[in-house]
Amino acid sequence: MRVLIASQYFPPEIHGPSARLGAFASGLAARGHEVEVVCEVPSHPGGVVAPGYGGHFAERRHVDGYDVNYVWVRAKPSKRALARVANYASYAVTATLIGASRRRPDVVFASSPPLPVGNVGATLAFRHRVPWVLDVRDLWPDAAVAVGEMEHGRIYRMAARLERRLYRSAAAITATTEDFARAIEGRGGAGKVTLVRNGTQDLFLEIGSEEPDPELAGESDGRFTWTYAGNLGLAQGLEAAVEAAKLLGDGYRLILIGEGPRRAELIRMAEALPPGTVEVRDPIPPERAGRILRASDALLVSLAPGFDGFVPSKLFDCCAVARPVILAAEGEAAELAGQAEAAVCVRPGDPVELADAVRRVAGDAGLRDTLVQRGRAFAEANSRAAGVVQLEGVLEAVVGRAPRDRGNA
Repeated sequence: MRVLIASQYFPPEIHGPSARLGAFASGLAARGHEVEVVCEVPSHPGGVVAPGYGGHFAERRHVDGYDVNYVWVRAKPSKRALARVANYASYAVTATLIGASRRRPDVVFASSPPLPVGNVGATLAFRHRVPWVLDVRDLWPDAAVAVGEMEHGRIYRMAARLERRLYRSAAAITATTEDFARAIEGRGGAGKVTLVRNGTQDLFLEIGSEEPDPELAGESDGRFTWTYAGNLGLAQGLEAAVEAAKLLGDGYRLILIGEGPRRAELIRMAEALPPGTVEVRDPIPPERAGRILRASDALLVSLAPGFDGFVPSKLFDCCAVARPVILAAEGEAAELAGQAEAAVCVRPGDPVELADAVRRVAGDAGLRDTLVQRGRAFAEANSRAAGVVQLEGVLEAVVGRAPRDRGNA
């Protein structure tokens, strides 16, 4: 198949969405498909274009057996609503123009959020007269309301109408969680949804088989080091982790690695604690982050209260590197990890319960061994490679149902 992927976020950006789409692109290419991607010039989440990119309306690069078109977007560090809207709209315009000019694919695959990417997918499918598949990583606009990016009102109602129209338009839909799949079924996507979970990359499974380098996690001062790596946003509820670190006191170190809208506040909170209690580090490439996770004594996967339908991709990655995992979340994530006995699960937003869980893991070597063994098995059973095979089946089914005689675009 010739597959055209539209995703605002893509490697070398460092976050969950780009990891998911990067794995899909490279995986499909490795399985013999011709893949082309239209994404923004690397600039998320900091709002600053990465060195070596930019200065062009579109830049085409060949990466890992497929082609990537990095298109211009209005990138600004500001997190204000107007700046976000301008960023989303600029991608929608440039991606549509570039995607429309590319060689006609057999199928278009568009990943949301942001929701306008779905509109890009629908438009490109219409332009090329091919079917399209919508990938739903988060329910939008509901997710935007949950993190304070949008309020219920006229804009929300417009976005909700677009959401339902896209569900009806897509030939098929993939979703990352069962909760999302059920919601989509009730909003116009009945009979179209396939669950394609996030999963871990081979990179993290390989790192989990290596000997750890303890110095990567910090000074050799005997502290029990627990680490979080990922987005430092409202949805992660990491303020509770810093409060838990305060309760733990001497003998423990919390490391937070990443970028996001709550980074400045987390740094402020960390600076109010004794030195060494909490370290906030800059975002780093996945390979380096994985080795720091491997070197840590325990790992944190965290969601804020109210995000019960989410399953963070980092849950699988943390389990893959063979370290004990503490999961501060409820709902589907806790159910999956709990059934697999892959993590110690605590209520989100509760510093006391989280601190107790860290102490329990630190003081029980048998528990740590069990978490490592069962977590590793959980990660191996939820690999991104398996997700690629699922996605390939969805795309092939859609292409197989599409009319054969579409003419040349």
